[in-house]
Amino acid sequence: MGNEAIYGSVVTLVAVTGAEYVGTLMMETDETIILGNPHIVTPDGNNLGFMPTIAMTGVPHVKEGHFNKPGVILVTKTAEAVEKEYLKAKSGIELL
Repeated sequence: MGNEAIYGSVVTLVAVTGAEYVGTLMMETDETIILGNPHIVTPDGNNLGFMPTIAMTGVPHVKEGHFNKPGVILVTKTAEAVEKEYLKAKSGIELL
């Protein structure tokens, strides 16, 4: 996918199911994309929420998620406002 320039950055991964995940782009292989500390994005009224997992019923606080490339539509740098909310959800610390 040519993501070398954004390794270590907070990214949004969109799956073919329409699910979106936010996490740190750790690594990419020929078959997988690996996100560190991935959170699934969930609608929360008119806002977005973050669940610290990669599956709605999965174990929380997953250290890294491995996503098979055939199931991924795109990976892109996360919008700054969303990144701030993700970092707040991840750490419990609000960034100003």
